Amino acid sequence: MEQFEIANDWSSEDASDSQNSGSSSSDSEESQPAPRSQLRPAGTALTFLPHADWDPERSYEGERAIHWNMQWKLCLKKREQTGESELGIVISPRKFWKHVLQPKVTAATADKLWKEEDTKVVLSVTDRKTANITKRYPKLEVDWKYVSKQLQDWSKFLVDGKKITVAVTFYYQNVDSGKSGRRGATANQQAELEARTVGLERGACIRKAYLLMRCPGPPCTKGSDHCWQNDGKHYPLWPHHKSFAAWSGMREREREEREQKERDKTRKRRRRDSDSSAAGILANQCHRCGPGSNIPTSPNIVFPNSPLARLNIPREDAVKAYSAWHQAQVCTEEQKQHYDAARELTLAQCHDLNMLTINKPKMYYFFTKNGIPAGVAWRFVCDVEAFLDDHERARST
Repeated sequence: MEQFEIANDWSSEDASDSQNSGSSSSDSEESQPAPRSQLRPAGTALTFLPHADWDPERSYEGERAIHWNMQWKLCLKKREQTGESELGIVISPRKFWKHVLQPKVTAATADKLWKEEDTKVVLSVTDRKTANITKRYPKLEVDWKYVSKQLQDWSKFLVDGKKITVAVTFYYQNVDSGKSGRRGATANQQAELEARTVGLERGACIRKAYLLMRCPGPPCTKGSDHCWQNDGKHYPLWPHHKSFAAWSGMREREREEREQKERDKTRKRRRRDSDSSAAGILANQCHRCGPGSNIPTSPNIVFPNSPLARLNIPREDAVKAYSAWHQAQVCTEEQKQHYDAARELTLAQCHDLNMLTINKPKMYYFFTKNGIPAGVAWRFVCDVEAFLDDHERARST
């Protein structure tokens, strides 16, 4: 059976490591073997396993020691980024932080432009009469000695099968890349930081380089539009530097022109779709067709089964008579000419009045596509029955 620290040794172990925690080159537990303590007498309070005796691959379930669990997570702007649950820990919280948790946190934030904000620690035990303990610490400066002492005080609950949990939340925030910049940073350093922060945006690197090399004015006396600044001093650029600045500006203008062309294309497409929708609405309101008529995009010709056999004249003459009937109802020569054109288009396609009546949507689109005004096209495809009625009344009188 492993040998554990006796109850009176836990504080001295924490204290010795606390003295060495500020130095990266020395660790009393790592450099010198820890002395093995004697077996604990029966009835002695539970303690933590010394780190020198701890095997992270081994399970210590069922052995007399302070067993506790940890749940840790890393949050950026209050949103969880990563975290894990660590179960069955038997070494002290301070040792666990130093040798296990801290390396994980460091690795998780190594390539991020984040900085520590604060850390929240919640201590809890599954005992209804014992309240949780919540602590806040600046950055990563957790008082692990206090956490160890509290777990030592709660070790008595472990005998009754209770569980102890330490929940740790590390809060981070993005490095500020605003106009104020970091205190003491040069203009070049600030520009580099901003470029790294917004590097995912389109064209950010080019814009940053161009802005970096543009001269803001006095106290620059070099007489150039571009210069290199460092610690408040202005240095003239070599020709290839100026070429790069001009190239950057050219790329920026090209990007703006491409975006403007895309906006123009979008506006034209929306206008074209709007015009098509308006034409569809007008067609649906065709005279005698009734609102809401279903006009297909590409309708097929419908062949009439029951012809309008009401005129005892050739079909071509019926179309001519129909056009003359329309012309008699208008007074301007312009409209008369449009009805003449509708008649010629109908005869050229060998259509008759039956075809006009059965295929109103198709013929309407046919006329308007060939230059017939919408109003004339409406009348010419929709008034066939009215013309036949007038012709029938004239014959009966």
